[in-house]
Amino acid sequence: MIPKIIMGTFDPETRWRDSNLTRLPAMPDKEREAIVLCMDELLFPFCRPQDVLYSRCRIDPALYEYLNGLNFSFHTRYLYDLNDDKMPLPGPDVFKQCMFMLAADRAQNFTSENRVLQTAGSNYLENAVLPGFISLMNATGEIQQAQSTDEAATTHATHILSPYAITADTLAYLHTTEPFGPLPNFETVVRVNSKLYSNQLLAKIGEKSYGTEANSAAEIEATGNILLKQGPYLLKDPFGVSGKGNLLIESETMQRIIAKHLRAQESGGLRSQFLLEPLLHKETDFSSHWFIQEDGKTEFISVQRMMNHQQNYSGSIKADEDLIRLLEDAGYFNVIDKALRLLVEDGYHGFVCFDSMILMDGEVVPIVEINARKSMGLINSYLDKHWEPYGQTGLLTFLSLGLPEGFTIGKLLQVLGNSGLLVTAMGNYGIVPLSSNTVMVNEIINRRLVSEGLQINRGMPKGRLYVSVLGRDDEHRNQLVESLRQVLADMFVKVYN
Repeated sequence: MIPKIIMGTFDPETRWRDSNLTRLPAMPDKEREAIVLCMDELLFPFCRPQDVLYSRCRIDPALYEYLNGLNFSFHTRYLYDLNDDKMPLPGPDVFKQCMFMLAADRAQNFTSENRVLQTAGSNYLENAVLPGFISLMNATGEIQQAQSTDEAATTHATHILSPYAITADTLAYLHTTEPFGPLPNFETVVRVNSKLYSNQLLAKIGEKSYGTEANSAAEIEATGNILLKQGPYLLKDPFGVSGKGNLLIESETMQRIIAKHLRAQESGGLRSQFLLEPLLHKETDFSSHWFIQEDGKTEFISVQRMMNHQQNYSGSIKADEDLIRLLEDAGYFNVIDKALRLLVEDGYHGFVCFDSMILMDGEVVPIVEINARKSMGLINSYLDKHWEPYGQTGLLTFLSLGLPEGFTIGKLLQVLGNSGLLVTAMGNYGIVPLSSNTVMVNEIINRRLVSEGLQINRGMPKGRLYVSVLGRDDEHRNQLVESLRQVLADMFVKVYN
C-alpha cells in the first residue's frame, strides 16, 4: 500500500481570498483562530495503520492512546508540543502560518542540518528520511488490501499527500519532499471554491440560481433594495465560511451602514465582489460528498444531514433512507452529476462537497455552494466507516467551552469513563472525544504566557470539544449530549452553545 501523509490547514478560504477585495465588518477572535488552526487533528479518520497524520500540534498522549484503543491506528507527526516547557512557544505570526509552509520550512531545515552533520563526519543514519516520512518505513499493524479513495488513480506515486485543502503553500511543501501523486492546479482549486463559481455553474447546467453578483457598494445597494422588498437577504463573501464572511441584511439602514464600510475600502483602492441571495426558508440542511479521480471518474461517498444554528455549522449525521429517496425522486443526483462533469471539465479532481437544502415548501435546492476539499461531513462519513461493522451511526458535533484552571484532556477522559458515558469498546453507545488541541490550545498558551510574566491571567480560556455521539437514534443521541453537558458542568466547565 502507498503510504499517505494526511495534513492541512482548516479555514483555507481565508488563504484563497484575494487580498485586494473589500471585507465585511467582523470582530477578530484570536482564541477562535487558534482553535481552528488545531482542527487538523480531526483528520485522523482518514488514516490507515501505515499512514501519518502530520498535525500542527501534538495530539494529547491520553487521547491518542484512547483512540488507539478504539482501533484507530495511525502514526503521528507534529510541529509543536505546546506542553513542552523546554521549547519556546511559537510567536502568533508564525503559529498561524499555513501548515504546508511550516512543514516545508521544517523539512528544509532538517535537510540542511543533515548535510552539515554528514560533512562533519557524524554518525548520522544513512537511511534517515525527511520528517514527513519518519515512521512510514516501519509502519506496523494489519495493512488493508483495498485501496483508499484518494489513491485509487495514483498507484504510480511514491507517496500520497492527502490534504484537507490545497493552498498556495502546498506546492512549497511538495518541492521539499519525495514524489507525491498528482494534485489539482492551485488556481483551479481557488476558482471552483468561490461562491461565484457555484452560482455561475447553476446557470451553465440549466438550474435555478438564487444569487446575484455585485462588484461595488453601489451595486449591492441597487440589488439589495430590490431584494429587501421581498424580505431579508444574505450578503456573501465569495470565500466566506460558516459564521464568517456572510451577513444577514434585514433593513435598508443596515445595508447603508455596510455599503458605507465597503465604500471606504473602495476609496482606498480595493474592489468589491459579493453574492446577494434572498434568505430562503429552509427546513433541512444537508450535503453530499464525492470523489473525482484524476481520470474524471466520480465516486459517491455519502449524504450528510447538517445541523446549523444561525448560519453556523453545529454538526453532521448520515442521512436516513427517507431523505435519500426524497432526493432521488426530486432529481437531485442528476443535477449533481452535471455539476461533477463540469468540475472535471474545469480541471478539478479530489474530494468535493455540495452544500444543499430543502425548503419549507418542499423544494430541493441542490447546490448552495461547493467545497472542493475535505469537510466536516466527510470526516463524519469516514468515522461512520469505522462504526459501520457494529451497526452504528455517529453524530459529529462540538461544544464550545470555557475551561477552569487545572482542566486536562486526561481528566476529562477519566471523568467520562467513571460516569459510564465514555465509549471504551467498539459497539458501545456513548461519547467518543475526537480532539485535544482544539480544547486546550488557548489554555496552554495562556498558562505559559502567565507563568513567563508575559500576560496577566485572562480568566477562562476558550476551547472546542469535538465528539462523535454514538446512540440508538436521534433521541438517544440527544440524551447522551445532555449527559455530556452535565459531566462538564460538574467539572466547572462552561458550555457556551
